[in-house]
Amino acid sequence: VGAKGVLNIAWVNVSNIPLDKRCEKNIAYVGSLVGATLDIDKSTINRPESVRIKLGCRDAENIPAKAEGVLGDISMFSSTRWIKF
Repeated sequence: VGAKGVLNIAWVNVSNIPLDKRCEKNIAYVGSLVGATLDIDKSTINRPESVRIKLGCRDAENIPAKAEGVLGDISMFSSTRWIKF
């Protein structure tokens, strides 16, 4: 009732999160920069190259290729689209 649209689902790879800052809370924060974090592929949390996050968003085709944020001290990270459902 009263829905404004359909939530698109996309899996994204997120890189450049420092390994010492990787926990579910911080990873969910990173996902929230571009959508709603729905799930985290826990098997990738300690993978050096990237973490996989399942996002809910209005338009999965327009997820930005890069997003920047701060985790405590200045830390930059970016995301790239991986799989869209």
